[in-house]
Amino acid sequence: MEISLDKVKSRSDPYQLFLDSIRSPATLRRYKNHLHTFLKLIPNQLYTDTLQKTPKDRELITLAKFFVELARKDMDLASDVIATFIKEDRKRVTLGEISSQTIPNHIKPIKVLLDANRVPIHWKSLHKLLPRREAKSKDRAYTKKEIQKMLEVTNDITDKVIILLFSSGGFRLESWDYFTWKDVIFFKNDDRTYKGAALRIYSGDPESYYTFITPEACKALEIYRESWKTDISVYPKPDDPLIKTVATPMIRRLAQKGVRKRMDKIVSDIGLRPQLPPGVRRHEVQLDHGFRKYFNTMMRRAKVNYLDKEDMMGHKVGLERHYERYQEEDFERFPEYQKAISFLTISDEERLRFENKQKQAEIEEIEKKNLELQDLSQRIDELEYGPEARGSDYFKHMFKARDDPSTEILLTIFQLWFEMRATEDEKRIIWKKIQDAKRNGKTLDISDFGESQGLSWKNLSSK
Repeated sequence: MEISLDKVKSRSDPYQLFLDSIRSPATLRRYKNHLHTFLKLIPNQLYTDTLQKTPKDRELITLAKFFVELARKDMDLASDVIATFIKEDRKRVTLGEISSQTIPNHIKPIKVLLDANRVPIHWKSLHKLLPRREAKSKDRAYTKKEIQKMLEVTNDITDKVIILLFSSGGFRLESWDYFTWKDVIFFKNDDRTYKGAALRIYSGDPESYYTFITPEACKALEIYRESWKTDISVYPKPDDPLIKTVATPMIRRLAQKGVRKRMDKIVSDIGLRPQLPPGVRRHEVQLDHGFRKYFNTMMRRAKVNYLDKEDMMGHKVGLERHYERYQEEDFERFPEYQKAISFLTISDEERLRFENKQKQAEIEEIEKKNLELQDLSQRIDELEYGPEARGSDYFKHMFKARDDPSTEILLTIFQLWFEMRATEDEKRIIWKKIQDAKRNGKTLDISDFGESQGLSWKNLSSK
């Protein structure tokens, strides 16, 4: 470990400070794109007039350095530039090109850049320029019928895997940039059929978390795995990408851009993305986020625990995450996910098969509990009315009557008569009557025993 001069000097690079301020690779990619879009809108003339120099190119690293220098020299001017950008974005909201929720995401990277470089812009006044956030997004989730149509129009197992993982896992589009085969952990029933699977999202990233997928999606992955082997003669390795491209014999990841392109074609084929009419900028269902909304809707309908559902979607759950002692590796949330499997299963046939299997499992569980209760009842009966219980009771009364020989003799005769003249079932029934009478303070006559194979007044003195 050392503190070198080069490392110290690197802390003076505005763009490097921006990079160091963002921990998540996914967030960094988004912020870089948004920041570059903003910086490219600033005319070079503004830098020439203020700094008496012009950027040598329009690359992000160059423009970031120039904007930070401009902001340090004239913070009011930098604030005016940002304010103008916000106002132009508001016009796009009015035209329906973007939603009001999008503008704060465009501003955050600018704030990170200036905060990282210790430029004290008055952000409170700029935030007042942001439009009111819409109470509810106008786009909707895919319906189950629409997802069924997607599966019907494609014969490609790759597309089927994408659709079923998207709809049953509820993850974001950029997750496809991370998935490997070791991120899928299958759960199986005793008969080796799929129970479901855990799916690791953003593996290796600080924001990594687990969601789950349905048995239907597991089957699709199994078919895809066999297809993989057919293509290149070997099964995928744990570190191989979960989905590969098919345009090259080399194993290359099918990343989010390729997934989006495939989904655009499928959704267009079922008529969900027609040409937009004049003045309309957005489709009714977001291409990839429609699956995430479907997942959220089905989880709510299944009445899955809210915090569990939020965690499976990678949402922040506030202080709950700090206080919980949940171990993701133990997959303790899978039972909650199982409540939603029938809702998340796309194929009607697969859903009926799952529901029948679930009902059969419930019946078997009930039968198992009934046997356990029956066994427990027998054990209690044995402890209270069996030979050992009766022998213990005889001994207790004998001990009390040891100073009264006549009573002791009568007790001995009764024990011999009772134990030798009746069947075990009859003895238990009669003994229960005796114990009940004693507990209730009643006098029990031997005639209350009823007729048995050996107990009656008639044969009391026989043999």
